Amino acid sequence: MTTAPSEALKLYGTEQEAPAARTLSAGALTASLDAGKLRWIRYGGTEALRGLAFVVRGSGWETYAPQIANLEIEEGEGGFRVGYDARIESPDGVLAYRADIVADDERRLVFTVEFEPETAFRTSRTGFVALHPVEGVAGEPCAITHGDGTVEETRFPGLIMPLQPFFDISAMRHRVAPGVWLTCRFEGADPWETEDQRNWTDASYKTYYRPLALPYPYPLAAGERLRQVATLTFEGSAQPAAAGAGEDDAIAIAVGGGTGTQMPEIGLGVANLERAHLGHGLDLLEALGPGHLVCECDPRDEHAAEALAAGRGLAEALGAGVVLEITVPCERPVLDELAAVAEIAAQAGLKPDAIVPEQARLLKFTLEKIPALGIPDFDEVYAAARAAFPGVRLGGGVFTNFTELNRNVAEPALFDFLTHATCAVVHEPDDRSVMETLQTLPDIVASAKAWAGGKPYRIAPSAIGMRFNPYGPDVHRNADNGRYSFNRQDPRHRALLGAAFTLGYAARVAPLGIEALAFGQPSGALGMVYRRTGDPQPWFDDLAGPAVPPLYHIVSALAAAKGAAVRAVTSGDATRVLGLAYESGGGTLLWLANLTPETQAVTVSGLSGSGATVGRLDSSNFVDAASDPAGFAASRGEPGDPSRLALAPFAVARIETGG
Repeated sequence: MTTAPSEALKLYGTEQEAPAARTLSAGALTASLDAGKLRWIRYGGTEALRGLAFVVRGSGWETYAPQIANLEIEEGEGGFRVGYDARIESPDGVLAYRADIVADDERRLVFTVEFEPETAFRTSRTGFVALHPVEGVAGEPCAITHGDGTVEETRFPGLIMPLQPFFDISAMRHRVAPGVWLTCRFEGADPWETEDQRNWTDASYKTYYRPLALPYPYPLAAGERLRQVATLTFEGSAQPAAAGAGEDDAIAIAVGGGTGTQMPEIGLGVANLERAHLGHGLDLLEALGPGHLVCECDPRDEHAAEALAAGRGLAEALGAGVVLEITVPCERPVLDELAAVAEIAAQAGLKPDAIVPEQARLLKFTLEKIPALGIPDFDEVYAAARAAFPGVRLGGGVFTNFTELNRNVAEPALFDFLTHATCAVVHEPDDRSVMETLQTLPDIVASAKAWAGGKPYRIAPSAIGMRFNPYGPDVHRNADNGRYSFNRQDPRHRALLGAAFTLGYAARVAPLGIEALAFGQPSGALGMVYRRTGDPQPWFDDLAGPAVPPLYHIVSALAAAKGAAVRAVTSGDATRVLGLAYESGGGTLLWLANLTPETQAVTVSGLSGSGATVGRLDSSNFVDAASDPAGFAASRGEPGDPSRLALAPFAVARIETGG
């Protein structure tokens, strides 16, 4: 008999303990100390910085977590002090540093780091990083002090900026709240610059060390002593923090009228590496009902025809269309390369409904435009693709993140729809940061639609985990089932957090009018159906029968809702609870997702129609949802009053009213 999963496995998919954060206070200034970093720095109750940290990234841009020792924390009336020693042992070398954080009063915080590599150390970035929140900051004015002392008056970008908005920074000043301003000052060997982290789905602007125009990775010499200082200074009078919600105060969810948009078609990604497993859990995938599959084809892959034949077989079994992502090597005339792909597809018996060609070089991170890269431009590649696949819809865009789309994008006249994917673990992989990526999705949709020029917009297979890694050799393995950046197999995908994240994703983008939205893959690391992989999946690996992660039920419901009229939903606190509503069977279906590890009380208004049924997906029925998916899906819930509900940690509620 299988042992019942622990609460941690239900919520997070892993029993790895998340670092405990501690809130520090200096009058109106508060901050959370989390694994040596300062997170959610607030002044007068308003978020001033999302984070301030000394970050060490490896030669492949992986973020190294330091081993912290000798942690000392002193808190007194009106101030606090923190000191610790840190050490990083990595394939890139060994580096040790001393960190000291001092806030003697609410007006000033100083974060000092002195570091010394014990061996030669290769790094793509070692230095302070400040994260500026997006909400209340986007489009607002700021002043940049450059290395020569000159001051530039400018603004944070509204639409997501493809390249850095600010360069050569020694200090930055911007408004935190009415009458309150924050100045961030940096001291180090090289200047800082700012990038728009919304490109990577992070809900922040990032001011980082050092300029990307300098070579990377770069060496730090053994024994070289270095020092950096970040100073935060607040001006103005902080208003008293608004009273927090009491235990009985509920988040107000209001269902409004129609948005004029429809629920998108739901798809799945089909990786070439999964070709031998596409028949796994076929009955469950049929019940899930995806409208399309996104298949891959690289003509340099000797298994390309085999993989496409497997993808075609799955698509036929599911009655789904196929979108074919084509890697264009650009090693010989692209007309010949695209003709070769058409031949591979013909060998596999595949007639795609749509194609998305992308130059191979654009699959990897670059700051350069296509002319500087010396590869064929979009007009040449797309013309060759249309010649090879006449009459087939052609998608412009990328297989990877919005980042890569934003750097190099075709003119709308060249494509029939625009597409890209997202990933939630490019930078900070902690639970809260993963959920915060949902805040950025409306900005990504708005920015992508600005590029699309009125053409339809589709989101390619997206998940918490990473499908492709544009920033290093490959995605990472997850041998110890932890929370890490660049992982394909993220434990939260199998947990209630993953279900809440998936519903939250749809809630953020469906009202904005997108043609299609794809999630994960059929089985495996990003799968809708559990399958044993080379990395551990606790509890699931011990099951004797078929199983699914809880998000299976969310994706299945979304797939069934294709074309339904979307209704507006507002949340009193969208960082804690999100809602998605659409018309169904003459009534309304309202979904709610608790994005937090705490129980949340909600009130619901705006639902009309006859008696409601309320269904839940939470810790109490996790086992049934995962191990008896058909039985769980058959239950629509119980009659109930939806006007006031309590949502358990990372729970999803399904509320249906009749006509």
